[in-house]
Amino acid sequence: MKTQHEQGAAGAPARSEGRARTGAPPEPAPCSNHGAKEQKENPVVSHETGEMLRGGERLEFFTTGKHAFTFLHPLPDETKPVSAALIDWLAFTLTPPLQIGLMARLDGLDDSGYRWMCGELVRLFNVDESSIERQKTGGSGYKHRAKFPGGQICWGGPNQRGTINVSISGVGCSRIEDWPTVAAWLESQQAKLKRVDLAHDDFACETFSIEKLREWYEAGEFGAGGRRPEAQLVDDLGSGKGRTFYVGNRKNGKLLRGYEKGKQLGDPESPWVRVEVEWHDQSRVLPYDMLTRPGQYLAGAYPCLRFLNIEQSKIKTIFRGAKIAFDRAVSNLRQQGGKLVNLMLSVFDGDYGEVVEQLRRDGIPKRIEPYSYHVAYGPEALAHPFGMMPNYAS
Repeated sequence: MKTQHEQGAAGAPARSEGRARTGAPPEPAPCSNHGAKEQKENPVVSHETGEMLRGGERLEFFTTGKHAFTFLHPLPDETKPVSAALIDWLAFTLTPPLQIGLMARLDGLDDSGYRWMCGELVRLFNVDESSIERQKTGGSGYKHRAKFPGGQICWGGPNQRGTINVSISGVGCSRIEDWPTVAAWLESQQAKLKRVDLAHDDFACETFSIEKLREWYEAGEFGAGGRRPEAQLVDDLGSGKGRTFYVGNRKNGKLLRGYEKGKQLGDPESPWVRVEVEWHDQSRVLPYDMLTRPGQYLAGAYPCLRFLNIEQSKIKTIFRGAKIAFDRAVSNLRQQGGKLVNLMLSVFDGDYGEVVEQLRRDGIPKRIEPYSYHVAYGPEALAHPFGMMPNYAS
């Protein structure tokens, strides 16, 4: 599978386009007692391949006319399992097929490409067509925007040259069943990957932790030649909401986050830790096979991540998060309405069915909505402890 840069004419013009914002979260505020100014690393030559490298990524020089550019390519660690990571964010831009563009001209509208993209999202990305809702305002520099659970589509505008921008968060990515087909489709459309996040979960905090990430940082395991990228620690100060350790800078196109995910989801006793790397296309070419070999690309992102060798289960991650959200919601309900339920049992002479009928509402709690697509196949799993969940949820 080719990288975007290897596609020649399709890749070159995209490099001069304005960088469309992808709805990424804001930069974390520096509230750390640990920080360092990022230094730009000098290129080095790989002894194994002879390639020019910078920060563990392949460095490529590209010239056009009198101008010279450099581009970085993320490198995989091919010794690791391809499934040692999950895809937690995908954003891309593309130009609809020629016939769709001709239809747009005939219609005199921007919506032909949007309608085509909606169809592709339903066909390939497992998006429910009825869940796509147009918004009153645009976004990411585009005139129009539509949202769906776990993502958005942006299109239209005089400066966007007929392109469409799609962002899919972790919730939307969890619904995608066939990543090789998605990657092949993106390549066939000459799409430009704008952002890719890859994540690895350690549910028992056995192989890494916030402390371990800091040790690796101090030991220079996030850089080359003694130069370290900037870092910061966001501490929960013992509140149980979870700490986060950042390495790198989103503005430079590569940011690592290590955080106590179980605690951030609402379980102050959870040992669940996640490490993820967020790549953007700033002076960087994101290859399509990041979507088919996520474990190898995450392991190759920094020297310290070469420990990644445990395959990840999307369903296990989803049900872990759903279980924490469910238990938290039950606890909140007990605190807020437990006494009322007790009183209602007396009022209705111990008729539990009548109490439930009086209190129940359609739908599910907002806290559990991100997991609803998967939980619908086995909601009874949420009644089990983690170690006793059915096979499809563990």
